[in-house]
Amino acid sequence: MEQKTNEYRKAIADAFVKSLQENSLEWKKGWNSSVATPQNAITGKNYKGLNRFFLTLHSMSHNITDPRWATFKQIQDKGWRLNKGAKGRKVEYWTPYDYQNKKSLEWSEYNKLLKDSERRKQIGIVAKYYHVFNGQDISGIPELPEQPERVEAVSDQIIDTISRNMGVEIANEGGNQAYYSIQRDKIFLPPKTAFISDYEYNSTALHELSHATGAANRLNRDIKNRFGTERYAYEELVAEISSCYMGEHLQIQQTAEHIENHKAYVQSWIKKITEKPAVLMKAIRDAECSANYLEYQAELISEKEYQKTLSGTMEVEPDELAPKEAARERRADPRELRVSIVPKQSVVKLLNDKKEHVSVSAAEASAHGDRVRKAETLAK
Repeated sequence: MEQKTNEYRKAIADAFVKSLQENSLEWKKGWNSSVATPQNAITGKNYKGLNRFFLTLHSMSHNITDPRWATFKQIQDKGWRLNKGAKGRKVEYWTPYDYQNKKSLEWSEYNKLLKDSERRKQIGIVAKYYHVFNGQDISGIPELPEQPERVEAVSDQIIDTISRNMGVEIANEGGNQAYYSIQRDKIFLPPKTAFISDYEYNSTALHELSHATGAANRLNRDIKNRFGTERYAYEELVAEISSCYMGEHLQIQQTAEHIENHKAYVQSWIKKITEKPAVLMKAIRDAECSANYLEYQAELISEKEYQKTLSGTMEVEPDELAPKEAARERRADPRELRVSIVPKQSVVKLLNDKKEHVSVSAAEASAHGDRVRKAETLAK
């Protein structure tokens, strides 16, 4: 591994370790939603709650770009026509109801009657359901206002090279989601026009490619975990740090702002993990293995150079090594930890409980990991 890359990765690793002691940063998603918020075609009001969620999900899965929806009655009242074969989606509304007089109430009336001890027994909330149809299925509806043209993000050459050599297809069919499908061994990203910059597109692709390195036929990390678990969070750390490492190879320059956003993402997931310093150290080691693999697949290093990286890894150590007995008695402080890259056959593992050092083989270390990405939960 080149000295420049060595020094760069150490600086990045140190920054992630220090982030544990910093104020929380706000992660900024690198792309805009490709699906506009669903709204009623007549009133222009946005749908809320579950109605918004399900209409958005339906739009994403069926490539619907028109955010407008209307009931059959609203379509008739406007003199529009519903296209043959159009299918509606059910929406739900909760409305105040007067059981005594058998009529719906305005919310102001309902709140007033709640103060009446007798009348409040005769009112309640009932659910009403309607079917709404999308604007793409309605003839006669006005054309949507012309949207400003979006510029496509440019895929870096190393992304295409890694994708080809790993045999992992990257499809820009993910709607508003970016994820690696374990079952299909395929990456899904939002459309290139959704990304706010070339860097955001390529760093997101590198994040998902880092997840793909954990497949059984590659680095064999444990990547089949449920969203929200500590193991899922751990794999997110690995992928994001690996992506940050690989950022130095992109043609577009990696700025301090980019690094801050990587740190913010790591902070958001490290909160899910109990033993933060030790787990972050382990994630940094696995990210190192992932980045080495990606460099090889990107044809940035030869097979011989990659094989050499398998005998080296990251070592976690205190700034000043104390005697073993003293190390057992005090708790590890992340401010006292530093990361260095050490080319040797064993790694030093910081135990969560005893805080002592033990050696494990490099082969065992490279095979040991935890993971998962945005999951097959949204079909993703």
